[in-house]
Amino acid sequence: PPRPPSIKMTSVAAAEQPINDAAHINGSIADSDSKQSKAEQRSQSPKNKAARAKATISIQEFHRMVNTSSEDDVLPEGPSADATNADGHSRKWVAEWADGEVMEALQPLNSTGCTLEDFKRKLDICLNEFLTNFDLTEAVRCIAELQAPQYHEHIVKRGVLRAMDRTDRERELVAVLLSSLHVRQILSSEQIADGFLVLAQSLDDILIDTPDACSLIAHFLADAVLDGLLSRASIRAWPSELTSSAPVARLLHAVEGRLVGRHPVGGDAAEGKRWREELRGVVAEYLSSHDADEVRRRLVELAVPLDMYHEIVRAAIELALDRRDLERELVCQLLSNLLGDPLLPLDIVRGFEALLARIDDLTIDLPSAPAHLAAFLVRAAADDLIAPAFVRTLPPDALQSEQQRSTLTQARALLAASHFGDRRRNVFGRSTDVSIETLKQNITDMIREYFTSADAAEALRCVRELDAAPFHHELVKRMLVLSLDGPEREQQLAYTLTAALRSEELLSAEQLALGCQRAVDAEPDLRLDNPRSAAILATYIERCCAEDLLPDVDTWARTAAALGGA
Repeated sequence: PPRPPSIKMTSVAAAEQPINDAAHINGSIADSDSKQSKAEQRSQSPKNKAARAKATISIQEFHRMVNTSSEDDVLPEGPSADATNADGHSRKWVAEWADGEVMEALQPLNSTGCTLEDFKRKLDICLNEFLTNFDLTEAVRCIAELQAPQYHEHIVKRGVLRAMDRTDRERELVAVLLSSLHVRQILSSEQIADGFLVLAQSLDDILIDTPDACSLIAHFLADAVLDGLLSRASIRAWPSELTSSAPVARLLHAVEGRLVGRHPVGGDAAEGKRWREELRGVVAEYLSSHDADEVRRRLVELAVPLDMYHEIVRAAIELALDRRDLERELVCQLLSNLLGDPLLPLDIVRGFEALLARIDDLTIDLPSAPAHLAAFLVRAAADDLIAPAFVRTLPPDALQSEQQRSTLTQARALLAASHFGDRRRNVFGRSTDVSIETLKQNITDMIREYFTSADAAEALRCVRELDAAPFHHELVKRMLVLSLDGPEREQQLAYTLTAALRSEELLSAEQLALGCQRAVDAEPDLRLDNPRSAAILATYIERCCAEDLLPDVDTWARTAAALGGA
C-alpha cells in the first residue's frame, strides 16, 4: 500500500525533559468541544465513508512502511539527561505543529474487524517501540493506523500504566504522546476522560503492584487538565460511589493539590503583564546591585505564583536585549544562580518560548533582537539551563516567522560550530567575577591563537568578548612581549592587530600608550632574553607614530629614537 503522508513536526526541549513533581503542562491546545464537532463532521463526509470500506492494513505492513521514513520525519534520538522538567508550553513544540492535510489523513476510522485483545497487543507494540526509540512520529502513525477509536480509552490506561513502572523520562514521553494524539484529534477529550475513569476504577488493583500509584496518576491527570486534554467537570462527573473510596479520594486530593494556583492553557493575560512589570523592576535593581540573593528575597516577598516564574526569564532577557553585553552577561549569571531555587528548568524553557513567540514585536524596536536572543539560547544551553535540542531542531517553516527562523538558525549554528568551544559561555564577554590572573591568561591565549592563525577578524571578536577595555594596556604589552620571542612575521602581526583595534575603536590611544610605556619600562629585563628587544620595540612605536595611532607623537618619536640608539 502507498506510504501515508508524513507528519512534519519537531521536538525541542520538552520531548527530552522528564516529568518533575513541580512540572505542570501549559500547552496551547484548541478547545476540545470544537475539535470533537469537527471530527464528527469529518466522520460524516463521503471521503471518510468510502475510507471505511477499505481493508485495514496489517501491523506488519505498517512497520514496513514506517521503517522507510524520510529524514524530515526523524525526531531527536533521546531525551537530555540534564533536563528534569517539562511543561505543556514546551510540549507545544512537539504536539501542535502538524499539517492540516496530515491530520485529516491520520483521522482514525472505525474498524469492526479489530478485537479488544488485538488492539491491546498492537498498542503494546507501539508503546514499547516508542519508549525504546523515542520516535513520536511513528507512534502517532501506528496508533492512527490501528483504526479502532472504540478502544481508545485503553491508550490512556495502558500508556499511563506502562509509564508508571518507568523513569520520569518515559513518563514525560507518554504525556507527550497523549498530547500529540489529542491535538491531531485521534484521541478525543471524552476518550481521555474515559481512560482516566477506567484507571480510577482499577486503582485498588494497581496499588497492589505500585504503592505510589495515586501520586503518579494524579500527576498525569492534573497535567491533562492543564494541557486542555479534559476539563475538571469531567472529573467531577465521576460516580459518587467511586469518589467515596479511600484510594480515589487520595487521588483526587492529589490532583487538586497540583492544580492549586495553576491555570489551564490561555490563562489570564492581564495577570501575566502585571507580574512582568513587577519583575522588570526587580531585574533592573539587580543590574545595579549585582545581588542575586536580593532578587531571590524579592521574589519571596512578592509571593510570585509558581506558574508565573517563567516571567522572570522573559522579563530579565527582554530588559537586557537593548543593554550592553555586561548587563546581558549579568542576566545569564542571574538565571544560573536562580536555577533550582526558585526557578525550575521548566520555567527557563517556558520563558524562552514566550520570547520566541514575541520576537517579531521585539525586532520592531530592536533589529538586533534575534541575534541577541540566539546568544542567550546558546548561553543557556552551555549552562545546562535548557536542552540543546530546543534550538537544534527547527519547526516546520510554514509555522514560523522569519525572525523565529533567524533566531533559531543562528543559535543552532553557534552550537554546531566545532571551533566555538569554550566561548559558548562567553557570548557576552567574560564573566564579571573573572580574576585579573584569569583575564591575563585569556589575553595570552588569544594572542597566541592570533599569531598562529593570523585571523585578525577573529582576534577582534575575541577582544570584544573580553569586554575589558580598562585592561587593554595589558593586551598591548603582552602582544609586544610575545612577539619578541617569535619570528619577524609575529612582529608584523602585532602591528597589524594594533592598527585594526584602533580602526575599530576597540583600543583607545591612551591604553595603547600605557601598554607601550609598560613594555619600554620592562625592556631592560626583556633584553636579557632577546638582545634585539629595544630595536623591535622602537620599530613598533615608530610605525604607530607614522600612522598617528599614539597620542603626543613627538614624545613617542623621541622614545623610539632613544630605544633605537640603545
